[in-house]
Amino acid sequence: MQDHQSLLHTLFDIVKHDPQPENYACRPRELILRRLQDWSVIHEELRQLELQGLVSTEQQDTLIIRMTPAGFARMQEPDSLIGQGAPSPELPG
Repeated sequence: MQDHQSLLHTLFDIVKHDPQPENYACRPRELILRRLQDWSVIHEELRQLELQGLVSTEQQDTLIIRMTPAGFARMQEPDSLIGQGAPSPELPG
């Protein structure tokens, strides 16, 4: 699996239990704590995901990262890591 796709799974794991996961404002520190990678690596992976339309970013007091509907759709694809050994959570949309 490509690293940026793995990052999408990490982001999904962060937002999936929120009542409105598509509106969850993920911050860089949440990704850094889960990925244990340098921010420059994570940031480049986010740029790749954003170019694919799977996440959106917005600069506020800190960077805000949100999954897009296309990102949630990618998580429902059969080749995603979700559902391997457990039922898939219900996704917005």
